[in-house]
Parts: sequence; structure tokens; C-alpha cells
Amino acid sequence: MFNTQKTGMKIMTLRKAKDMTQMELADLMQVSYQAVSNWERGNSMPDISKLPDLARVLGVSIEELLDSREQAQTIKRAMDEDETLTAKEIADVAPILKPSKLEKELEKAPVEGLELKNIQQLAPFLSEEKLMELVERVGFNSISDLVSIAPFMDSKHLQSVIVQQGELHEHLDDIMCIVPFLEKDFVADIAKSLIIDDDDVSLLAPLAPFLDSDTLMSLIEEAEPENINDIMPLVPFLESGDITHLFAKMNKNVRKKDLAKIAPFLDEEALNQLVDKAMNGEEQARDIEDIAPHLSSEAAKRYAKKLIEKGNLKTLKTILPFLEDDED
Repeated sequence: MFNTQKTGMKIMTLRKAKDMTQMELADLMQVSYQAVSNWERGNSMPDISKLPDLARVLGVSIEELLDSREQAQTIKRAMDEDETLTAKEIADVAPILKPSKLEKELEKAPVEGLELKNIQQLAPFLSEEKLMELVERVGFNSISDLVSIAPFMDSKHLQSVIVQQGELHEHLDDIMCIVPFLEKDFVADIAKSLIIDDDDVSLLAPLAPFLDSDTLMSLIEEAEPENINDIMPLVPFLESGDITHLFAKMNKNVRKKDLAKIAPFLDEEALNQLVDKAMNGEEQARDIEDIAPHLSSEAAKRYAKKLIEKGNLKTLKTILPFLEDDED
């Protein structure tokens, strides 16, 4: 593979030795000023068809320009229509080949010489269709082998490959690495299979960021969790009303420490309902200060009055900063 940074420095050094500006070099090469700038910064490489002219303009051989005899020879072979490159050689010169030329070279390459590591190098330069064709041609041992090429694959192709692996939950760790490149409906199917196989709602946590809130809520209800702690990792991905519904459905007193965790994700009405339940439960008005910043002024006043009634002046002091100044 080309060292673009090293080649870029070489181009810049040779250009300056010729007392040329980037604009002058761009004019001679019939490319944009930005193209030359990107070459010299190591952001890109000149197209293979430009290398002979670039070497000539700078007064060096291609081997000197690239500082590599092996790469220079590979480029010469790639420019010869009668030559057949190995998979490794194709992967090495892929960054400077036009897409049509790259695919043509791949068609000529020996099948037995193509390996998964070559495809991983080639992925950024191939069409989605060609990439999928090569994946099927070479094969792979596990979904983890696809992690590096997943961003370049069509989502439907990627999903079909995953389905071929069998039981999805057995490959969850590998699948999690490529979830951002899958369609939401497919991720939802994976989540549903987890709930069907195991009612443990905590298994949904890694997939929650990639599910819509309605789907996530439906799966949680299907699992029927009894422990509030099981749904805590899922709370940030649920609607406020759904959170309130889940807590009420569990039919347990809501503890202050639970409220403090979910308060940032609740709207004012939902938070007030749950706090009312906590104030009337076993814990009464004890230690309500952790959620005070999330309460409306009116709600804070109501709880302040309850605290006064219960003689809990210590907690009252922590709520006072959140009360609006008025005659009350």
C-alpha cells in the first residue's frame, strides 16, 4: 500500500527544487490546484495515468517519485493491458486506479489468490455490488470478518450475509460492531429474537440506541420486567409517557434513587406524578433533594409544604433554591 504522506512530501520537495508553485504544477499536470495540494498533504495520490507525466515534470523516475522499486514495477504492470496483477498488487495500487480499471483488473485476477484481507483493503474503492460479489467469491469465517468492510456494503446485502450465519443471538457481539450499518427493521428483528429466546430485557440495552422508541417499548412490555433496575439502561431511549407507564405497571413504590436516575428523561407532568407517588409511599418526603432541580416551581412548593408538615427542615433547605420568590 502506498505511503501517501511520504509520497506527498516527495512531490512537495521536488516541486520546490524546481522553483514551482502548486498552481504552476497543477497547470502543467492539467489538474486543479486543490488536487496538487491534496497530493502534497498526503490526502490523496495522483491517478495512475498521471504518474508518468508527474515524474517527468519533476525530473525523476516513477521509482524515485514513490521511493519504491516494487511499487514502481507494479504501476508499470498495471498500465500494461497484457499484464495480470495479483490480488495483492491490485490492493496496493487500488487508491490510484480508476474504478473501471480496478474492476477490470479484479476480473482478470486469479480467484485462488484473492483473500479476505485483500477485500478489506479494496472495500473503499469498490462499488457495493462488486464488493458483495467478492465477499461471496472469497467467503468468510464469522461476522467479525465483515466489520472493517461493513461501512462500504449495501445494508440489504450485509443483512443477507448475517442471516446466513444462523442464530442471530449467538453472534450478537459481532453484530453489535456493525449495527450502525443495518436497517432499523432488521435490528428490531434481532431484538425480537432476543426477547423470544430469553425474557431478559437487559439484553436489549446494546441495541436500544438503534431502535425507535415504539419498538423498544413494545419489546419491553413483551418481556414483562419486574425489576426497575432492568429497564434503567433503556430509559434514555423511551418517551416520557412510556417511562411513567412502565414504572406504574411494575406496581412498586418508586424510590428516590430511581427517580433521580430517570428525572432528566421525564416531562414535568410525568415527573410530578411519580414524585407524588414517592411522597405518599414508604419513603415519604425523605431525600427528595436529588430531583428538586427537575421539578417545576409549583411542584417544588407543594413538596415544600409537605416537608414542613413532616418537620423535615433539613430537606426543605435543599428545595428552597428552586422555589420562585413570591408572597407565599
